[in-house]
Amino acid sequence: LPSSHTISLEERDLIWKFRYYLRNNRKALTKFVRSVDWEEKEEAAYALLLVKEWSPLEASDALELLSPTFRNIELRRYAVSRLSHAKPEQILLYLPQLVQALKYERFIMSASKELEACDQKDSPIANDDTKKDTDKLSSETIHQMRIEQAMQKCLTGDDLTSFLIRSACSNPSITYYLYWYLKVEIEATAQVDSDMSRMYSYVLSLLLSSLRSGGCDLRRRAASLDQQEILIEILVSMARLVSQESGGRSQKEKALRRSLREQHDLLNLCGLPLPLDPTIRVNALLPDSAALFNSNMMPMKLTFKTENDDQYVTIFKRGDDLRQDQLIIQMIRLMDGLLRADGLDLRLTPYSVLATSTSEGFVQFVKAIPLREVISSWGTVQECLRSFRPSPNGPFGIETEVVENYVRSCAGYSIICYILGIGDRHLHNLLLAENGKMFHVDFGYILGRDPKPFAPPPMKLTSEMINGMGGLHRFLSATWYYEYRRLTDGKI
Repeated sequence: LPSSHTISLEERDLIWKFRYYLRNNRKALTKFVRSVDWEEKEEAAYALLLVKEWSPLEASDALELLSPTFRNIELRRYAVSRLSHAKPEQILLYLPQLVQALKYERFIMSASKELEACDQKDSPIANDDTKKDTDKLSSETIHQMRIEQAMQKCLTGDDLTSFLIRSACSNPSITYYLYWYLKVEIEATAQVDSDMSRMYSYVLSLLLSSLRSGGCDLRRRAASLDQQEILIEILVSMARLVSQESGGRSQKEKALRRSLREQHDLLNLCGLPLPLDPTIRVNALLPDSAALFNSNMMPMKLTFKTENDDQYVTIFKRGDDLRQDQLIIQMIRLMDGLLRADGLDLRLTPYSVLATSTSEGFVQFVKAIPLREVISSWGTVQECLRSFRPSPNGPFGIETEVVENYVRSCAGYSIICYILGIGDRHLHNLLLAENGKMFHVDFGYILGRDPKPFAPPPMKLTSEMINGMGGLHRFLSATWYYEYRRLTDGKI
């Protein structure tokens, strides 16, 4: 049963009747806890005993126990204990949802409110022994000392906040991503729910205190976060300058490059972990490679020189809320991992996206061509691929791997668009790479929403895409088209 399914009384009775038998099935635990009346103290206490005897949950299943459905503190702690067995890569994959789950943590909400109340009263930290000393301290110092006390509890706590802080301290990538996820949530909730915004600010303070009071490596990460903030402030100011510059795109690009050359901080980044991908360390931004995309917001194409003397190309957007794109890419990355684990590689392209605020952020640049441009310049997908990767012995005169990349990626994204209800699909936001991989960008409409007045078909498979497989009327073409149908489980 999906987690959205409401368990009926009959199903609840059946689960309860066979609870001892089901204890050996780890997948059944989430069904069992949904059949419990957690408001009944005796029933909740008995259920918790059974939970501890149950076959241990996998980390991915433990996420459900952190949803708003379950407010029982002990049950949520059990979920956190299961997450503690997950690898850092798994935690990174689920990190956005874990940050959202903080909203349903009673402890952290009450702790942030208590801290605010204490700050307002300017009261001593903990006990009478420190009262005389703390009365003489500034309110900022008192606030910081309270944060440090809470931070010490995080080192041994078994709640979600403590788990996230410990995970961030043990893994650099979690550090940087957690920082930006929290920053965005602080801003996003500020006008909607001030208590929630203060809670996220409190967690961010705990994270920064843990870094600044840690060893050399942790202190360096805290300094890198400060540098990342400066980097993004400069890029925001550059984007604002471009929008205010008169003239066409060419004139604006000249102004952008000129301004970037004057920003000495960008020319000496000293191995700064890139916010978009902290495993990439960059030494400088290359001003002469900067460019603008031809769209209303004119996103900036920025090239960074890495520590390895390679180049990493990003897109910085101002005026766009990238959180939805970030979510969809996360889902694509999750699906890709599940499919690969099951032995099916659909040659997907889950490029990186990071929102640094509700109106700015980074997107990884992947060298590819919109299908509209492919058709206008080459006439067909096949002609385009043949020009990049010809092979006299391959299907359609193209390298076999490239054709396979194309068919598999078409199948993969068709299913993904169907499952996630991705709308507003057209030849401008379907891109084709030289290696044959086709992928989608710009996920402004999801879950069945579409700007068109008439509902589009559930799967986007245009005649241009089919022709890339050779069309429907040749034997060789049919071979690849039926391979496409096999990969989509015959749903086309």
